[in-house]
Amino acid sequence: MLIKGARPICNSDILDWHQQHHDSRPTLAQYISCWRRWLTASQDKKIQGLDSFDHGDFTQGTSQCFDHFALRYGRTHKLSAFLGDFQYHACVSRHLDFQYLHAPDDLDRGHALIMSWPFSEHGRPLDRFADILDRCNLLDIPVLLDLAYWGISRDLSIDLDLYPCITQVVSSLSKSFFTLENHRVGVRFSRAYLDDGISMQNEVGMQNFYSMSLGVHFMDAFSCDWNWRTHGSRYREVCAEFDLDATQVVIFGLSQDPKYLEFSRGFPGNYRLCISNLLSDLT
Repeated sequence: MLIKGARPICNSDILDWHQQHHDSRPTLAQYISCWRRWLTASQDKKIQGLDSFDHGDFTQGTSQCFDHFALRYGRTHKLSAFLGDFQYHACVSRHLDFQYLHAPDDLDRGHALIMSWPFSEHGRPLDRFADILDRCNLLDIPVLLDLAYWGISRDLSIDLDLYPCITQVVSSLSKSFFTLENHRVGVRFSRAYLDDGISMQNEVGMQNFYSMSLGVHFMDAFSCDWNWRTHGSRYREVCAEFDLDATQVVIFGLSQDPKYLEFSRGFPGNYRLCISNLLSDLT
């Protein structure tokens, strides 16, 4: 079944591994170290410069990071996202100054940008991705880089040291591992210390240690390349079967066929379909 949204692939190995979990209550340092290893150990994609982000926090998925980014910049900046990105940004900014962007030239001084990488609308880096970040560098626009799809993506490369405008890098395991989507296993890396509700919760031990334990349990066992290496062959078969354009995200196929109009997310002529159900080995 082709579905809307973005759902992890239901897989028997993942389910079995979850059932073997025993709560280990990792420290915050252990959790953050595990995330650093998991994000940077890929053979299929490359992220450099994460060691320049000295501060790491457990977060309730990526959405808590988006909330606090909006709180930080909502009174002083125009919150921005490119058309087709996660609609949550518009929802959380409903009572703030928010703007959807269409091109790099739409960015202006005083903006604060949230951007998924690969981009949510079409499962690859946003067109003119480097130009966007260069302009943010030039105009001192703070950027939150959303890596929610890191564990289901491939063929990506970035050097964060080239883009000091990126002040936060966030990710979660909700899309990578079936059964974790409701456990909100997230992380926030920041260049500078962020004195906010997220840091406070981590400093006083109010974070969800059970979710942290689950995160370490999975990241130690399954690399961020596991999904593509496990499901890549079947993914290509499904895309061919439904005449979908393949993406760099293993759960998404694209079409321009109007028969898929119900899958429109607002980006003209592009329909993003989630095929995770067709990759499952569970009934």
